[in-house]
Amino acid sequence: MELIKLNNITYGFARNFKHDQEIRASFNKLTEATFGFNFEKWYLNGYWGDNYIPNSLLHNNKVISNVSVSKIEFIIENEKKLGIQIGTVMTDKEYRHRGLSKFIMEQVINEWKEQSDFIYLFANNSVLDFYPKFNFQIVDQYQYSKPLNIPNTLSSLRKLKMDDKYDKELLIKSINESNPISKISMRNNTSLVMFYCLSFKKNSIYYLRELNAAIIAEIEGDTLYLNDVFSKERVKLDDVIQLMTDKTTKKVILGFTPLDEADYQKSLLKKEDTLFVIKDKLDYFKNNQSMFPVLSHA
Repeated sequence: MELIKLNNITYGFARNFKHDQEIRASFNKLTEATFGFNFEKWYLNGYWGDNYIPNSLLHNNKVISNVSVSKIEFIIENEKKLGIQIGTVMTDKEYRHRGLSKFIMEQVINEWKEQSDFIYLFANNSVLDFYPKFNFQIVDQYQYSKPLNIPNTLSSLRKLKMDDKYDKELLIKSINESNPISKISMRNNTSLVMFYCLSFKKNSIYYLRELNAAIIAEIEGDTLYLNDVFSKERVKLDDVIQLMTDKTTKKVILGFTPLDEADYQKSLLKKEDTLFVIKDKLDYFKNNQSMFPVLSHA
């Protein structure tokens, strides 16, 4: 651990400490207090890999400020890109307004700006003035949807259970072997998808035998929210949608930008989180009306 002196106070600066039980426990405690969740189950199940790197300041052996890096490989318009997503930005209430997050942000950006194709993050509306100080710029995202008129169909759709070994292995295999279905497609990051599947999306995982596809989706009222599709063979979204729905489903909203935008309505995405991209690396995102896949948010 490196010792850092800021405003006459000495802090410990620790990075990538996932296997240090004491620091990890303190990190999880601050994450729980700030965001209402923690990473312990993700770690214990073996999915916290080398792509998620916390950068934390400690005082009196306690994590009091953090900025995490997620290394994410994307296929964007058939080109491989390395994105660095900044997340889990937090500071203990007793240590705020001391420039701690600013210090860590500067360290992270200096470390990764030459090693990546772009750096980006999602910020809530209470901190929109913070990130432009680091050369970030807001970029609009666009969501794709379309109305449906599908008759009742029969399919082998079944829900996958993450406490079932066979189901979990089936999902992981589907993720690992999947073909891109979106213009911005996260690749080789099963660990991040599994973070969602073990927590927020654990009741939203399905398997379609007809298409040999694992699907993460929710149906709320008359709307299908299609988060992602994982299949070794290139599948048609219309086939997935037809087998997932019936005549009571009137609309589908995608959690990604489809490879084929035909027949889809495009609208400005209005959410609590705002996308920021480092200014000198934002041309694609500024010039193409797209969105990062919902399951790539770290």
